[in-house]
Amino acid sequence: MKVAVIGAGNGGQALAGYLSVKGFSVNLYNRSEKRIKSLKKNGGIQLGGRFKEFADLDCITTNVEEALDGVDLVMVVVPAQAHRYVAEICAPHLSEGQVVVLNPGRTGGALEVKNTLTKSGARKKVYIAEAQTFLFVSRVVGSEAKIAGVKNVVPVAALPSSDTEKVIHLLEKIHTSFTEAENVLETGLSNIGAVFHPSTMIFNIGRIESEGNFSYYFDGITPQVAHFLEKLDRERRKVARVLGVRTCAARDWLKEVYNSCGISLYERIQDNGKYKGVAAPTTVVHRYIFEDIPTGLVPIASLGNYLGVKTPVINSVIDIATQFYGVDFRKIGRTVESLGLQKMGKQEIIKYVNGSA
Repeated sequence: MKVAVIGAGNGGQALAGYLSVKGFSVNLYNRSEKRIKSLKKNGGIQLGGRFKEFADLDCITTNVEEALDGVDLVMVVVPAQAHRYVAEICAPHLSEGQVVVLNPGRTGGALEVKNTLTKSGARKKVYIAEAQTFLFVSRVVGSEAKIAGVKNVVPVAALPSSDTEKVIHLLEKIHTSFTEAENVLETGLSNIGAVFHPSTMIFNIGRIESEGNFSYYFDGITPQVAHFLEKLDRERRKVARVLGVRTCAARDWLKEVYNSCGISLYERIQDNGKYKGVAAPTTVVHRYIFEDIPTGLVPIASLGNYLGVKTPVINSVIDIATQFYGVDFRKIGRTVESLGLQKMGKQEIIKYVNGSA
């Protein structure tokens, strides 16, 4: 199997390197030359952490047509706010039968990509899917792409879900953690990053600006912060239930994915050894805000409003971030309208994502 990895950040380098050492043919694309200059010079990626090997890559390029040529699987590993851009540049070069997977899709990723491809005039049959979370806990440190941990379970769904079996068939060759989700409503509304990231950032802004040297999860999520996160998490799950999908609570997700023990969300975060060494951001301008609000909290709140589900806690976080950063996150974020769902009733949305419309 030949794979293209789109994005050479923390996750993209880790995934491309891992795929290579596992014997797959890998092309790596990045929009800017700067990030891949040293990789091109070395001919690949030095992995660290759980995998200490040098990974040769077949192609390292800023030419997306070159990266997509002849590949079976396209693994998109970019911040979710870049999904629309990636779909636009890939649209003219995708081939019949290729599988495109967003790692992860956040909330509404596959819906946004499908809409974008359609608007871009793409007519070939391409399988579009999204993962609920990224497979690895990884960071690029110096010249190494370090993989600190591998998640036990990574649910994946295609749009429509009638295509999921084909997608999983390919992903199982990469890792056994990939499992079949019900549909993209389940993967999108199981967006745990939207629960953990924005609120924790906002509650720790003073600390980040003054010192910025603490453990994001262990120190940043205190018992009271965790209590707030659980309130926000209940609203996320309420929206999911109205759309007929089951999502586990964030504290149960920690147990399922990381084998974390404890009763409360706070206890399970503190017990999660995979979070050890995950430092807090050193700047308040960070993807935990600029990715997880517009592609996480905003679409969840938009769906809630559309379906008559109140989300006051989620809305409060969006409102505070909007005032603090001077950015209208609702305007730039994914909404029912931008995802193309505004003319559908609840049952029509469900039929659309399942492929039974």
